Amino acid sequence: MKISKASDYAIRGLIYMAKKPEGAVSYIKDIAKNTNTPASFMSKIFQTLSKAGLVNSFIGTKGGFSFNFPPKKITIKMVIEAIEGPIALNRCVINKAFCQQASHCEVHFMWIDIQRMLSDALSSNSIADFANKKLPRKGKKIEGASDMAGELQAL
Repeated sequence: MKISKASDYAIRGLIYMAKKPEGAVSYIKDIAKNTNTPASFMSKIFQTLSKAGLVNSFIGTKGGFSFNFPPKKITIKMVIEAIEGPIALNRCVINKAFCQQASHCEVHFMWIDIQRMLSDALSSNSIADFANKKLPRKGKKIEGASDMAGELQAL
């Protein structure tokens, strides 16, 4: 699984917005400038976030975007899924019908466990957590991702 640039930019754009006063309207040109992202690309990303219901879109001369929910209620998982759709390491973790071997596959349960750890890690961290710098920085574990790297290396 690989997170797209669109998801990365969406997360960074929402973090920028979360640093503003509650209820503030943010403009695409400002979001793009402060996240070092092309404005046209950021505009498309925020249209997608608006369709997903994460942000409100306002048109006209005072147009821009604001949060539809408090940033503490918007998880990283919600943002990625709004942009990319369901997160899955393998299609069989979404629907066993994609794999005829799922019922007797030796690695299926490993994919399920890793999927659950990834989902938990992405669900336990909100946009507000990043905006308020309440998350560990480089080299430290993020809640929910506790032993995922070690477990993957052991495989």
